[in-house]
Amino acid sequence: MPYPQRSITELADLIASNTSRYNDYLVTNGIALPTHAPSEKEIPADVPEKISGLRQQAIEASHELHELLIGPMGVPFTAYARSTCVMSLQFIYTNKIGQNLAWNETTTFEEIAKESKLGLDDTTRMMRLAMANYFFAEPQPGVVAHTAASHAIVSNPLLNAWIGVTVEENWSPMLRLNEAMHKWPDSEEPLQSAYCLAHGMNEMPFDVWERDPARVQRFASAMNFLHSDSGFQPQFMVNGYDFASLGEALFVDVGGSTGHVIIMLAQKYPNITCIVQDLPATVKAGKEQLPKELEERVSFMSHDFWTEQPVKGADIYYFRWVFHDWSDSLSIKLLRQLIPALKPGARVLINDICIPPAGVMSSYQEQRIRSLDILMKTFTNAKERSAKEWAALFAKADPGFKFGRVHLPAGAKIAIIEAKWNPVE
Repeated sequence: MPYPQRSITELADLIASNTSRYNDYLVTNGIALPTHAPSEKEIPADVPEKISGLRQQAIEASHELHELLIGPMGVPFTAYARSTCVMSLQFIYTNKIGQNLAWNETTTFEEIAKESKLGLDDTTRMMRLAMANYFFAEPQPGVVAHTAASHAIVSNPLLNAWIGVTVEENWSPMLRLNEAMHKWPDSEEPLQSAYCLAHGMNEMPFDVWERDPARVQRFASAMNFLHSDSGFQPQFMVNGYDFASLGEALFVDVGGSTGHVIIMLAQKYPNITCIVQDLPATVKAGKEQLPKELEERVSFMSHDFWTEQPVKGADIYYFRWVFHDWSDSLSIKLLRQLIPALKPGARVLINDICIPPAGVMSSYQEQRIRSLDILMKTFTNAKERSAKEWAALFAKADPGFKFGRVHLPAGAKIAIIEAKWNPVE
């Protein structure tokens, strides 16, 4: 990755200019300004793309400026402090801190310790660590109140689920990754992952989860939270591809969870009939959540995508954030399960991250996408892929897959990756 070229004064000027323009937009439109204080008012998540771009540039420049100002010794030294933020989240989540505390109410360290069945000293110290990370505040000695961040944790069930997956599913495997890589170098086998090592699993994680409905629901909610984040929302796929030109079409969402993408697609395109496939517990939850007006065009089907695709002759087979869960060898196997069902011209659409070449992104963006890549390595020895790697995946699966293009809709963070089936005679 090239060394950043901007000076600290250039970065400071960029931060000041973009932040000022972003602030002006919020004030002009009567939108609450960012604050650590909780509020009953909801801050709109969506703003015009140009305005969100100002905010993003300020965030990225702030990140770069911070790293330059703390210096070469400060960068590694402060890493430990960032890791304690996850400790704070684990403490809050597992002990349900603040769950019954309204945004304008207060409690005390003593009450939290009593409710959590913890010692007062441990509770006080962990709460003050959380407060240093902007989770909760201490308006008076020993008194605890919500901040905007802690209130979001307890009031947003999707965010709460994402934190649960982070601290109870993902955190301990991260500490075992180096051990797993030494034990199984370059492994592509899910059972040889840091996740299985940390959790003592000898079967596929998704199979274990399937026997625990609460765990399945938490994971589905966590995915819904990620899908709602700016740039990851389903509408970028729904609006970023020309589905109207298909005419009457059958759309199969493979591994489609509870159907959040399909619902949006079916509502916009009455010409499309949809089938959502997933494991039985997830399908059951999806059926219960399906709007009644879509029941004639949207159906759910239990299907294990490691077995042959049962829906023959569909126009589109769609995968959203499925392939990044699996290594190349298993992704090729997954693609091959489609082949008996594919008609000439059938399309495979993959909605997933496409990693740009090194150095194209800011260090802030690079840090996040590389972190996600290694998280997938930790989970099932999977990976995020570049355009070249996506093309190679289809080519290895079968020469009948004709790789089309990688399209990143404006504002999106996950790409639409397309291939068509033209069998070789």
